[in-house]
Amino acid sequence: MEQRDPDSTNGLGHGSVVGAGYSEHAPPPDLAPYVSCFWTGLVAERDTETPRTEHRVLPDGCVDIVFGFRRGTEVTEAMGVGSMTRPLVITSEPPRLYIGVRFSPGSAFAALGLPAAELTDDNIEYARLARDAQSDLDALSAESTNDERLQAVVRLIRARLAGRPVIPESVRAAVRRVTVANGNLRVSNLASEIGITRQQLARQFATHVGVTPKTFARVIRAQSALARADAARGAYPRIVDWSAIAYDLGYYDQPHFIDDFKALTGVTPSKWERESS
Repeated sequence: MEQRDPDSTNGLGHGSVVGAGYSEHAPPPDLAPYVSCFWTGLVAERDTETPRTEHRVLPDGCVDIVFGFRRGTEVTEAMGVGSMTRPLVITSEPPRLYIGVRFSPGSAFAALGLPAAELTDDNIEYARLARDAQSDLDALSAESTNDERLQAVVRLIRARLAGRPVIPESVRAAVRRVTVANGNLRVSNLASEIGITRQQLARQFATHVGVTPKTFARVIRAQSALARADAARGAYPRIVDWSAIAYDLGYYDQPHFIDDFKALTGVTPSKWERESS
């Protein structure tokens, strides 16, 4: 499976995670219509003198299925993670390996088998998502290496998606329009542009995405701001012009941008920049 460099706006389950040994892996072609990436996150072991590691997980419009391995062998936790509207700060108890699959926006119902809105800002035990969950977990625990575990997760997801409902083209079209526009578009016009009513679009997003079209656009716009800030920090001179980013992404004014950014990341742009340096 091809490994790819992750954006710093991706991470352990969703969005951004600070401090995790994190890698993304492109999905096989047959899973690409549903899967954004497979990912691994390794949290190093700590001694009793080392404080627990905090990770900030940010909304990204996706749902995940996550498997946690204690000391890289037995699966000790497995869950589906819903779409998020606010940041989540988690504290890791190492040693732990995570292997997950991040489904593309709009694939939530096909991936989890239940309406996505039922899981927004929440998670659910894998046992409630699979008919023979223990058999799945035993198969993962039986693998000997991390690469074999990752390949086993790929096989498991392929089996889960077999025969799943087709994602409505209207959902795919709406998600595509929002993403291409970096979240900067008139959501009120979105339904008519793709040929359905606003009520139909709202119902479809509740089922297949987990958040409203407006919230999804806010999430994508904030993720776009983070991506542009990362690009600026990687260039020379390493200066992030937050005002220019806000203007380019169509925010009404700087306070509006800061409010949106803080709502979806938990910190102001300047604090995020300091913490990410």
